[in-house]
Amino acid sequence: MKLKFAILFLIASNFLFGQKNQEHITRTYNFQLNTTGIPFSNYKELKNSRDIKIDSVGSIIIKSDTLIYVTGLPKMNGVKVNYEPKDSIFLETYKNLVYDKVNLNKTKKNKNLPTMKIWKEEIKVYFDSTVTNKNKRELVKLMKFIDKEIDSLKIKIVNSKEKSNYFIYFLNKPSDIDWDSRIKDKDGCYISWNDKQQIYKCTMKIDTKIIFNEKEQLMLMKKHFIWSLGYFSFLKDRDCKSFLSNCVSLDKELTNEDLELLKYHYSYGICKGTDLETFEQNHRSAKKSLEKNPNGEYYFMHN
Repeated sequence: MKLKFAILFLIASNFLFGQKNQEHITRTYNFQLNTTGIPFSNYKELKNSRDIKIDSVGSIIIKSDTLIYVTGLPKMNGVKVNYEPKDSIFLETYKNLVYDKVNLNKTKKNKNLPTMKIWKEEIKVYFDSTVTNKNKRELVKLMKFIDKEIDSLKIKIVNSKEKSNYFIYFLNKPSDIDWDSRIKDKDGCYISWNDKQQIYKCTMKIDTKIIFNEKEQLMLMKKHFIWSLGYFSFLKDRDCKSFLSNCVSLDKELTNEDLELLKYHYSYGICKGTDLETFEQNHRSAKKSLEKNPNGEYYFMHN
């Protein structure tokens, strides 16, 4: 498992270790083009791998930690972003939100374990004519606020269903078209994602023939929209006013804590699309490296 994890980082371009303000104690050079520096522990594991052939061309000893420069690793393309550390309380809340960690043991026999899901492309929202102007106006306010606050999440309103990847409609009367029969309840969302765990489409429905209170309609629209940003599991121990809480209330709001969790979810200081085990291993590896090298940096690569 340990070897598999090292290969995952170095071959799949999810990991890059960097140093700054380095104290060079010993160094040996024979550098060539396309060399990469990796910690000695990873070097030993990759050297024994049958999946990749690497050769050492030099080394640097930095505060008792050795970086081995090697050839043979695939070129790492993309943008590198510094690891974003968080305290344990925040991370436990985040893991419950994204992975439903509280109930995960009950579902471990299921091969389809929860994974981190995000919108990679811009969210293009189209409101059907069945949506009331007031509800549309209020939801757009929330969308614009989130778009402004979260740099890597882009949301815009489009003027046709064909241009959209996020469609919102109401059922106001029996003759209205129920556009998505996959939404079985009186309200809800249906989202789709690809094999990289990137959400690319969503439909939201509100049946106003059953939910006739306009305030409740708006609250549900906002809550469903926030849920659809990550296929989240609502939290049991959260303040009821939070949109990320699973309790029922008509007076919900996007709290500062909610916003911080959403920002972190869309931060590129963590790997994307991972399951819980990989997410936790990433943090352990980053913290261990930074503990050994306080002046160092730990990056994640993103395509």
